[in-house]
Amino acid sequence: MEQSPNKSKHIIGVIGKIVGVVVGFIVAFAITRYLVYVIFTINNDAQNDTYSTAELINENVKQIKAGITFPNKLDAATTWVDTTAEPNAIRYHYVLSDIDTSSLSNDYLKNYLGSSICQNKIQKKLLEQGVNMEYSYLVENTTQSYFVFFTKADCLQ
Repeated sequence: MEQSPNKSKHIIGVIGKIVGVVVGFIVAFAITRYLVYVIFTINNDAQNDTYSTAELINENVKQIKAGITFPNKLDAATTWVDTTAEPNAIRYHYVLSDIDTSSLSNDYLKNYLGSSICQNKIQKKLLEQGVNMEYSYLVENTTQSYFVFFTKADCLQ
């Protein structure tokens, strides 16, 4: 059975938006990795075992905010709106716009981001120092949200 041209265009449009979201996550993750690398390299001498987890988190968030202007449009669907210091984590806040999120879930995002986080030596070191990583995604004009976090235990598996 042949599909109508409009239905084919709709399917292609949905697939394109899903690919856009995935690319947005890759770009957001790459920027985050780069900033963590720069921060860690610059502050390596200061960020030793004598710093508390809270001080380490606050310093990293301060450095990220000094290097990024928020909101920061990463791609057509993803805007990085803030980075905050949480009690045991650095939280990255994103807004997703004009996308079909029917295939997204917290589990999907955790699996997708997990291997890259655990393979990055700098982020893994922060996790080992007790600094958790949190990623919060809100879908614009909806009540949908996604929240993923990583701890040291996630990289031991």
